[in-house]
Amino acid sequence: MNPIKKAAERLHQALVPVKGVRVYPDIGPDVSPPAAVIGPPALTWEGLPGCGGEPTSGRFGVWVVVDDDDRSVSRLIELVPPVAAALDAVDDAVVVRADPTTYPGSSKDLPAYQIQVDMALGG
Repeated sequence: MNPIKKAAERLHQALVPVKGVRVYPDIGPDVSPPAAVIGPPALTWEGLPGCGGEPTSGRFGVWVVVDDDDRSVSRLIELVPPVAAALDAVDDAVVVRADPTTYPGSSKDLPAYQIQVDMALGG
């Protein structure tokens, strides 16, 4: 398996045990909140000898998405810490930050946080 897919799979597996969220391994409008959605990474090539042209690190965006109602902020505040902790527990992964945003749902934008996760890819 290529190192990018392997890293994404490791993040996915880390999120499966988190209570209260459905995990989606790919971005798309058809999510059923509450959800954690793993997006594609921004890639970095360090240019070190022996890297073989493979990227050496990636920054994954992981969205925590909830329904748009009068408890949206409360639910986000409850869900973001355990999701971030699960991601941060993955070897070679570091949670960098979480920013409030929206996620493009099928019928409307949904309240969300985007958690940024830096991850070594093994190059």
